[in-house]
Amino acid sequence: MVSPHLIGIGRLGGVDSEGWHHVMIKPEFREGFDHAVDLYLIFEENRVFYVTISDRKQSEKKTWVRFAEDGIAEERKLHREVFLAIEDEEVQQDEDELLGLDVVYQGSLLGCVVDMFYNGAQDVLVISTALDTEILVPLVEHYLPLLPAETQGVVFLENMEDLLLASGHKLQNGQLFYSEDEA
Repeated sequence: MVSPHLIGIGRLGGVDSEGWHHVMIKPEFREGFDHAVDLYLIFEENRVFYVTISDRKQSEKKTWVRFAEDGIAEERKLHREVFLAIEDEEVQQDEDELLGLDVVYQGSLLGCVVDMFYNGAQDVLVISTALDTEILVPLVEHYLPLLPAETQGVVFLENMEDLLLASGHKLQNGQLFYSEDEA
């Protein structure tokens, strides 16, 4: 399962006596928030609640919401800060979209994507090489500056020198070698 990538859009404030929660939304997300129904509440200690907005109102230039789920007010009291987040649909990649794609680095074909997993910090591509070895590449902008949809379905990698060395590989004259073969 690929974990959702979340974008922090604001903070959850206090709750009033009628069960309305004050929310403070970053200016660039206000318009989108007006149509959002599903949110993530990120509490301290990496506790995350998936919640649904059941009602919303504006009062004295403040935004207030009610959640369909129970227990949020009680949980909120236990934490100093609670962040509001939504799924980043631009970063979200369906695993099936990447499987089987060719992977190119410095103009050389390294292999193809055979699997993808979440390591607790980010998604990781598993690239099978012609040498019957695998290279693991974190799916982050440092290594993958453009998404395959922007590059006609090919995964173009950058900054791979250290990862190749760490995986026992080396690229020389446009060919991939396994370092142990060099003795």
